[in-house]
Amino acid sequence: MIKVDYSPFYSKNLISLDHHFNDMTKWYDSGFFPKVLLLNGKKGIGKFTLVMHFLNYIFSKNEKKKYDLKNKLINVESIFYNSILNQTSPDVIFFKAEEGKNLKIEDVRNLKSILSKTSLSNEPRFTIIDEVEFLNQNSANALLKTLEEPSNNNYFILINNQQADLIETIASRCLKNNIYLNLHQRKKIIDHLFKNKEISITFNDNNNLTPGILLNYNDLVVKYKITDNENIASKLNKLLNGYKKDRNKALINMSFFLIDHFFYLLIYAKINRLEFLLNTKSTIINKINDFVLYNLNIKSVINFINLKFKNVS
Repeated sequence: MIKVDYSPFYSKNLISLDHHFNDMTKWYDSGFFPKVLLLNGKKGIGKFTLVMHFLNYIFSKNEKKKYDLKNKLINVESIFYNSILNQTSPDVIFFKAEEGKNLKIEDVRNLKSILSKTSLSNEPRFTIIDEVEFLNQNSANALLKTLEEPSNNNYFILINNQQADLIETIASRCLKNNIYLNLHQRKKIIDHLFKNKEISITFNDNNNLTPGILLNYNDLVVKYKITDNENIASKLNKLLNGYKKDRNKALINMSFFLIDHFFYLLIYAKINRLEFLLNTKSTIINKINDFVLYNLNIKSVINFINLKFKNVS
């Protein structure tokens, strides 16, 4: 069973991405869906949710509890939808190439073996690879061999969250579809997410974050008891201590976001100290990267960061 949290597997409504959904369903219904589709866009804008709605549209067509095309709504009583949640669907394969957890070559080779066999249902078969930008060269080479195999009924949807450079040989095999949100669409999704989760926004991002990441950071603010009246050093102290305990990379990403925002405002107010401030910012970020990479002593890292912030205050 898929873990709930705020997983896009449970996103019943599709908000603000209708035209991308319409493109995908039009390609599929007309018989021109690309063998390899690459969805490009920032993490947290709803690309995986878009894929889930597309798949539910396809595979629930012959069910009584089919996808609600007019309202872009997944029917939670659909047999297909529940097979996805229970990870029992024979026609959809999910992979995630997470940072620091490279997709194993053996997994890609096993995938090739599975796809070489005819599906028992005779339905099209979709392989979804999330965070494809984190594929290493060996896994990418193994995947390329699979992508290049001629096949009538196997399709790939690759999701690129643009957190790292995508290997060019992978990108060159795909039809690229760039996904983005304007401010109105972003607000519409955020309003829906927070209303649906029955929570309030406590993290102010000044329109800089995608809806998914804002929701995630909002949770971290609540969990680690971070308040607006704390200074930047205090917030980082809580986030880095949280990472030391939980190893949640989102805490590091949030730390970098807060540092960027802090120095952006400081540089605007003290433009005459531009070089010094940029160097200080770079030094703090490098120290946090070393903390993650080499498991440095948390107390010495916090002391180092506190000192740097005192020097710029």
